[in-house]
Amino acid sequence: MSENSNGVELVKTLRPYHVWALGVGIVLVGEYMGWNFTVAKGGILGSLFALLVAGTMYVMVSLCASELGSSTKLAGGPYDWARLFVGPGAAAIVGLAVYMEYIALEAADAIVVASIAQSIFPDIQTFPVTLLVIAALTFMNYRGVVAALNLNFALTFTALIAIIAFFFMNIGGIGGTWHPEYLISGAIPNGFIGVFAALQFGPWFYLGIEGAAMCAEECKHPTRAIPLGQQAGMITLLLGAGMTLYVCAGLIPTAELGVSVYPLFEAANQSGVKFLVAFLAVGTLFTCLASANGTVCDSSRSWFALSRDHFLTNWFAAVHTKYSTPYRAVIFTMPIAVAFAYSGYLDQIITFSITSGLVCYVMIPFSLIRFRKMFPEHSKKVRPFVGPLQPYLAYFTIFLAIVIMSTLNWGYSYNLIFGLLFYVIAYFYFSWRYRSIDAKHDWGEDLGWPEPAHKR
Repeated sequence: MSENSNGVELVKTLRPYHVWALGVGIVLVGEYMGWNFTVAKGGILGSLFALLVAGTMYVMVSLCASELGSSTKLAGGPYDWARLFVGPGAAAIVGLAVYMEYIALEAADAIVVASIAQSIFPDIQTFPVTLLVIAALTFMNYRGVVAALNLNFALTFTALIAIIAFFFMNIGGIGGTWHPEYLISGAIPNGFIGVFAALQFGPWFYLGIEGAAMCAEECKHPTRAIPLGQQAGMITLLLGAGMTLYVCAGLIPTAELGVSVYPLFEAANQSGVKFLVAFLAVGTLFTCLASANGTVCDSSRSWFALSRDHFLTNWFAAVHTKYSTPYRAVIFTMPIAVAFAYSGYLDQIITFSITSGLVCYVMIPFSLIRFRKMFPEHSKKVRPFVGPLQPYLAYFTIFLAIVIMSTLNWGYSYNLIFGLLFYVIAYFYFSWRYRSIDAKHDWGEDLGWPEPAHKR
């Protein structure tokens, strides 16, 4: 690991609930918008299938991330895991994929916030609101990670309570009339091919949960905080996804649900309960802000890690002397997010974010497979957290990620081709840059680990 450009280190203050807030805060927005594109593809049955298959993949990704994050304790997350255990070209691709995944997610969040604002105040323009949201959250992360994640905790908790309250009020007969006929009429409108095609948007229920491990370098006790916060976050998201699908599927006709910008808010409107309408409007707004806030944190850490290891100019590796944040990397997230948001095409932005995420979901388990081969012995120093059934779960995770990526062929084939071509070109560029600076690929010497098995 290279030194920061100004010699200042990231401050270690975060606790398990901060990790939970970062992971769930980034992802909970997937319960408020975006997931419902699974309904447009495969109906209610397709959406349920996507929820379960993607959920299975993400549980395994979270187990891989917990083991790797608690071991390495580095800010780059998937980037650093690939750097240490796979190689420089793979590391650079993963770092870039993480960056683009979160930047596109931030742009999608900001677009939804602007859409909500326009629904309340019809005369305002959406793009200035989008720009304001991105700028405000960039400034928040510039000032300090603790304040940003404390804000995430409050916003995320409120948004989660809104989902739980809506679910229990609905099954109690207070939150509107639930229509079982919607489930039957909209079960599989596009046949079984549609059910399979719905997988392409399944990751949106959980996209970004692996980012909880990216604050490891700033955790007070990372060997405890990362596994606890990561797994608690995954359990939260699984429950939230099930509640969301149940409520929305019975309150909104399938044809309307599949194209909604903010389905939970529209479901609340269908219920006719003013308290729920207000609560879900606040929940949608809060979860979008929490998600965008968390993506600024994680994308800047990935860019910071790439810069620190000289894949990019070392100028981005500076840490603020007062706030102890990678402030230049934080600021640089803003123009990229604005460029994505300017297009205004929510499904296209979501698709690019998912494509980038799936690249990571192939490389994270592969990094774990390599890690376990290099350090097979259980050691508190090297492997303080050991996940179950590995490396078999890692191999199955790679298989599921490739299967889900292949489903983008239905409707988003050009996005898939562009995304993969983008990362292939980036791979060759970063490999060339790595050789040109004559960098040395270490295998954990900077972490104080023993030599890996293949070097002994």
